[in-house]
Amino acid sequence: MEPVRLLLVGCGMMGARHVRGLAELEKTTPGKVKLLAVCDMRQELAEKVATEAEQLFSSRPKVFTSLEKALKAEPSLEAADVVTDPRSHDKVVAELFNSAIHVICEKPLALTVARGQRMLDAAKRARRTFAVAENNRRDPMNRLARACLDAGLIGRPNFALQLAMHGGTIVGTAWRHRLAMGGVIFDVALHLGYILEYLMGPIDTVCAKAQLVQPKREGKEYDGKPVAVDVDAEDAVTALLTFKSGAQGHWTSHFSDPGEAMFKRLILGSAGTLDSPGDRSGRPVVIQRGKDKISGDALLRELPSYRLNDIETRLFGDRPAQYTLQGPETDRKLIASEMDDFFTALRTGQSPEADGAAGLRSVAIIYAMLESALAGAAVKLDDVLSGKVHAYQDKVEAAQMSST
Repeated sequence: MEPVRLLLVGCGMMGARHVRGLAELEKTTPGKVKLLAVCDMRQELAEKVATEAEQLFSSRPKVFTSLEKALKAEPSLEAADVVTDPRSHDKVVAELFNSAIHVICEKPLALTVARGQRMLDAAKRARRTFAVAENNRRDPMNRLARACLDAGLIGRPNFALQLAMHGGTIVGTAWRHRLAMGGVIFDVALHLGYILEYLMGPIDTVCAKAQLVQPKREGKEYDGKPVAVDVDAEDAVTALLTFKSGAQGHWTSHFSDPGEAMFKRLILGSAGTLDSPGDRSGRPVVIQRGKDKISGDALLRELPSYRLNDIETRLFGDRPAQYTLQGPETDRKLIASEMDDFFTALRTGQSPEADGAAGLRSVAIIYAMLESALAGAAVKLDDVLSGKVHAYQDKVEAAQMSST
């Protein structure tokens, strides 16, 4: 397979992480990618990422401060990795598809469902591969949890409990806490939504309550600089879920926990329970049937045919029951996996695992909770996906307009 000639669009925190993930992929399976150029309107960030890429790949990508200039100067480009903030995804991706460029876009796919749908329409018109960078679905422990469910180790799932309690400082970057960017529930809890569907199947209805607990936050930006932000988006939500399978669920994400942090993902089945660890933690999946707990090698013995796919085997081993890696290394490997899937789809014409439609659904899951909380009534996820329900998203669009 010829190396994919790639443009990186966006050189902030996630852009730098994507370069490291690409380098991890190149180290694992050489010859998959050629990073020809990087683009960011902030030249100092683009230069910084280009310098790191040069150290990792032994060749320096060209630096551009506008997408138009990059596409004009590098006509051999065939794919782009879009790592800008969610407000700009739809415009950036549309310009790339208009230039017949294949695209992988960071999550969240778009600021609203309507914007995301326009991105899918553009991909269809251009007949280009469209993938979304949902890295946590590729965590080996999530793969193992899915294999346990597929094998019927806990019988038929009937209930899912998802709890995630986070501290009340800046979560990654200050912009995540602003309504104009969707808010912290939208940007961070989105991972939990797509994992719930990965394990339990499609969500049907959502009935939620949300609140803004902490209107001011202080902490550090991803680069270590002190920062303070006035928060205008909800930071805590609780939802009752009904899945199309008939199973039910309870989901709480709280980003203003002043004390004990907590993560719990527990699936109840007709024959037992499955305790799935926090994403990227490396902790083991635990099956419990009666008083018997099964994990580690004993769990693998119940799944004799279970294997990770080729690239994930190269990155993590073929049958990991747990792993002990530092956070940055896990991050690189998961990004390497999602990029490999995108490049393979581009070359073969197959659909990527997390395609544009999957990314749009992830956006709709979060907005289903927030739309329900605003309306004070249950909503159907399909009504959010179709655009029938959009009042909360209208608030986001209004906040975005007033911030520009």
